[in-house]
Amino acid sequence: MQLPGLVTVEPDQIETIEKLACMMGKSFMEELWTEAWLEALDEIGTTADRKLEISRAIMKYDFIVGTPFECCYMLPDMAAGTGAYLSSDLKDNIWSDLEDQATEMMAEEVLTEEEKTALYKRAVEMEPISNFKWMIPETEGKDFIHFFSVGVNPDMRGSGAFRRLVTPFLDYADQHGLNCYLECYTDRLESLYGHFGFETVHRFTDPKFDVYERAMVRTPR
Repeated sequence: MQLPGLVTVEPDQIETIEKLACMMGKSFMEELWTEAWLEALDEIGTTADRKLEISRAIMKYDFIVGTPFECCYMLPDMAAGTGAYLSSDLKDNIWSDLEDQATEMMAEEVLTEEEKTALYKRAVEMEPISNFKWMIPETEGKDFIHFFSVGVNPDMRGSGAFRRLVTPFLDYADQHGLNCYLECYTDRLESLYGHFGFETVHRFTDPKFDVYERAMVRTPR
């Protein structure tokens, strides 16, 4: 999608991808899913700086894998960015499979063997609260938009960046009669997305974790 007011990041814009991943990786350190996943590194003495490096690497490789399918967007001033896609742009792919490829690339190029072991183990433990394919049965044969990551520059919160980022997607969805899907993990974000018309339709919980996934959908206006 080429959306007004947004930059669609291209695969060869590596410097832009790295800058955007740096900003969003920092933003996602406040995401409870990320926090719960990276907590697995505490047992091997991983520092906060190293966790931030890994969070940024996750974003970088998601965008490297996603940009050929127009899955990476940002505001021109880089106040906010998102990993999002129109499902038909993925061709015959499913995003969660592409994301698995990105994770494997990141693990091979960034993680130590000790980090791999700890994080892969935690990922398995978190599967009950990490259902990123939940919308697939509901969307068979239908085009849709899925936001798999949204980040606002911590230094530019309160500037309207979030609204400027998501409004072009929502306008496109309304014009084309498309549902929009996303997942979040805090009451604050659930309320924020609710303000833009998203409704929580599933909650994926597990007694081993305080954090849980809210699966949300917005129908076209």
